[in-house]
Amino acid sequence: RDEIVFKEAIDRCAELLTPHLGIDIRSILYPVKGEEANSASKLQETWLTQPALFTIGYALSKLWISWGIEPKALVGHSIGEFAAACIGGIMSLEDAVMLVANRGKLMQAQPKGSMLSVRMAASDVSNFLKDGCSIAAINGPNSCVISGNDEAINAVKIILESKEIVCKPLFTSHAFHSPMMDPIIEPFKKLVASVKLQTPSIPVVSTAT
Repeated sequence: RDEIVFKEAIDRCAELLTPHLGIDIRSILYPVKGEEANSASKLQETWLTQPALFTIGYALSKLWISWGIEPKALVGHSIGEFAAACIGGIMSLEDAVMLVANRGKLMQAQPKGSMLSVRMAASDVSNFLKDGCSIAAINGPNSCVISGNDEAINAVKIILESKEIVCKPLFTSHAFHSPMMDPIIEPFKKLVASVKLQTPSIPVVSTAT
């Protein structure tokens, strides 16, 4: 309401997303009175979660830059990488929004799964992994996330808890960053190939490497 740069960025993303989603993302991010519970439920659906995350990340970046906080480098986690690529000049906002919307839809169509945050080094967690789950993200020396089908993740959770290792299920609908997402790779690569990519004007750190 009060931060005009933020508002304009949200509005622009919403306008670009509407043709891809068939819904105005602002109605989910900022629901009218009485629709809060319904919107919160919809935000659990990854085809809406991912565009919402991108929109907020992009708008916050534009706001910080308007305050004079000029980034020397950029890094993003998952959907945040698209915001970083857009702010860094690798792709246009139009293309980033198209990719994010389609990525969310492709992932939504995959079988359901689970993710578990674990307070332990990824190398140590690997010893407890079952068939059907894998390391999804390494967040720090003693913090990682595993991802996979519900049964496998729950089995690992039970083992970790029996050893008093702190772990917490993540609020997700699918097993992101796991082999369960492999079916979307080829169709998504085709979408990315249709986008003109530029050398970044601001360095972007890859979270893959």
